[in-house]
Amino acid sequence: MVHPKKGCGRGVTPGGRWIWYSAGMFTDIHCHILPGIDDGSKELAQSLAMARIAVADGITTSFATPHHFNGVYSNPARAVLDHVEQLREELHNEGIELEILPGAENHIVPELPDALAEGSAMTMGNFGQAVLVELPVHTVPVSTEEILDNIRAQGLVPIIAHPERNTYLRQNPSRLREWVEMGCLAQVTAQSCTGLFGPQVRAAAHAMVTGGLIHFVASDAHRDRRRIPEISAGRAEIERWTNAETARLLAEEFPAGLAAGRVPDSLRLANTLPAPRQSWWQRLFRQTA
Repeated sequence: MVHPKKGCGRGVTPGGRWIWYSAGMFTDIHCHILPGIDDGSKELAQSLAMARIAVADGITTSFATPHHFNGVYSNPARAVLDHVEQLREELHNEGIELEILPGAENHIVPELPDALAEGSAMTMGNFGQAVLVELPVHTVPVSTEEILDNIRAQGLVPIIAHPERNTYLRQNPSRLREWVEMGCLAQVTAQSCTGLFGPQVRAAAHAMVTGGLIHFVASDAHRDRRRIPEISAGRAEIERWTNAETARLLAEEFPAGLAAGRVPDSLRLANTLPAPRQSWWQRLFRQTA
């Protein structure tokens, strides 16, 4: 696979044609790059390969976000911090210029708010500002609003990971809107935008991005092949769906702010998104009214 230089990006059109464009540096807020602790990278060599792919795509900072509380993997905060330090040292030894910040993809379970309060569950960057949360693949647990409320009560902002890939939210996006209105943020996966997860997921990503329900685009990378740490192609699709400024906010400014310990202002996104397109009969009604 050929990768662009830093500062450049590539995007793919629905017809499969690659396009190149100039891009800023990216911060990837969702990446399973820590070796051997979840279903992401299996070993150090793979983590280093993922890091090289990320740097080639223009990513300068990656949040390491292993699964936690999902019933299979347990990655409490102290362990994540230790693994991050080890990977940072290996990247330095290899001369790979990728900053790694601690994080976790915390499954929505009743135990999560208490674990955050006691510091055993990791917040993004260990800043105590935001927390990445994951839903089951197909459903939304009945206690989700209560859990989100309890997280918000601690002064933390929940970031909903890849809602476009949740079956229930694809069919009921108004539920996601309710969470955004209560103060949550959401992250779309770049490869959802380009169609890797299928047309239904891509359509949901489009609807959520253009509907103002998405605040970050991230890779959710798990490997150095197929599910790789690239953001540029997803950014290109988001720009095509919306405009250059919206794509810049979701791919560059908002993620970089999170890496600096700042939670983005969702009002800026609302003021940037293009107005919804009107159907021909809506335009006709306005002209004749």
